[in-house]
Amino acid sequence: MVASLINVDIAKSASVGSHNDQTFEEDINLKHMELLVHLATDKELLILTHGAKNEVSHPELALGLKKGLESPYLMYQLLAFSARHLAFLKPEVSASYLHQAVTLQTRAVSMFNAAWTEINQSNCVAILLFSSILGHHLLTDTLAKRIPDGLDEFMTNYVQFVEMHRGIHTIAMTAKPQLMQSELEPILSWSTSFTSRSPSGDDCQRVSELVDRAESLGLEDKKACQAVIRFLQVGFDAVFSEEEQGNRYHMLCTWPMLGPPEFTALLVARKPEALVILAYYAALLQHGEHLWQIGDAGAYMMSIISGFLGLEWDYWLEYPRHSILQSLR
Repeated sequence: MVASLINVDIAKSASVGSHNDQTFEEDINLKHMELLVHLATDKELLILTHGAKNEVSHPELALGLKKGLESPYLMYQLLAFSARHLAFLKPEVSASYLHQAVTLQTRAVSMFNAAWTEINQSNCVAILLFSSILGHHLLTDTLAKRIPDGLDEFMTNYVQFVEMHRGIHTIAMTAKPQLMQSELEPILSWSTSFTSRSPSGDDCQRVSELVDRAESLGLEDKKACQAVIRFLQVGFDAVFSEEEQGNRYHMLCTWPMLGPPEFTALLVARKPEALVILAYYAALLQHGEHLWQIGDAGAYMMSIISGFLGLEWDYWLEYPRHSILQSLR
């Protein structure tokens, strides 16, 4: 009955068209469509990527998709992050989604490297969005790993994530004047205002004293450490504030990128003072335990850092350890 409603001539025409265009089915990839639908409909997927509010609005998502069509490396990265989230949501089939995520992200980075020559008004928004989504994807992967070898392998992965994210973000921010005249101006203005705040709490007081006393650190190293400690305190202030108007978890994903190269070098060298600072970051991450990108990463990082440093550093690790244990009760 239903079949009789179909125009025979149209059906014949469609059949001929299918015969002549053998690539039509290949062009419609339902796996990618699933990722696109998930990207467009799941409110939790991009929650940490946004600053001024706690969720991404439809106009902002529409901007990302529009720019993704103009700059395919961005679209591939958006789909990769969508696959990464589905791997989290569906552990029974996570291997398939993780494979998609890795494949799409690898392709996205390759396309970015091939396409990028200089940053200008036409591509600055796409590059900054790409930097942001890629950074969150890399952070998610880094925090999700549970490595038998403990701190050394974790630090290798963490430093690779920091350097890659910071490198692309630095490229994007060379066009800040153009970006401040783009659709991203409200988000950039809020983020700049957030990271420029003066710290008000005393959560990081002890680690700041540690850095001041450290005889093994030079003046420039101490400046780098105090800079990242200041950002950590701003992050603690935000998560503890009941009056926070924006995304109180913004520093959880932003902090690794804000550190200067001198601090990253201290992490590479496994300087105890830098590792204690990283333990404070673990305590900050613990406040985002309910977020899918983070989970129990804070507690895991604390365990491998304290195990590496040993009992002689217990006094300096007291605040982050107590903070994490308290949240687990």
